[in-house]
Amino acid sequence: MKKIITLIAIMFFALVSFAQTAKVEGDKDLLKANLAKKEVIFVMPSEITSETIDKSAQYYTDYFTVEYSDETKVAKILLISEAESDRRVIMRFLLSSGVRTIQFDGNDYTIMEFYSNFLE
Repeated sequence: MKKIITLIAIMFFALVSFAQTAKVEGDKDLLKANLAKKEVIFVMPSEITSETIDKSAQYYTDYFTVEYSDETKVAKILLISEAESDRRVIMRFLLSSGVRTIQFDGNDYTIMEFYSNFLE
């Protein structure tokens, strides 16, 4: 019985470790103010490297640029325009970087929930 419980616990922690969460600091008002300046700032998971960010960002240069600090794990996305399509492409960038959920305003959201609630 101990082995089964241990095995279940190991599987649970393994599955949780795959779900990487980025964080958006501040509240809705700050996010709106940043979007008005055509920028979104994410604190990326500690496992993500600058190589991962650079590789993912290279595909989206028509929509935005990314300034990333590997020390602070802050990714500052600077949108080219205010078009909704540019904000939608941010979600693709996050997925290609390995992010699956976003922590914002005390809650965890899937990438699509975050987009629908705050970026659309």
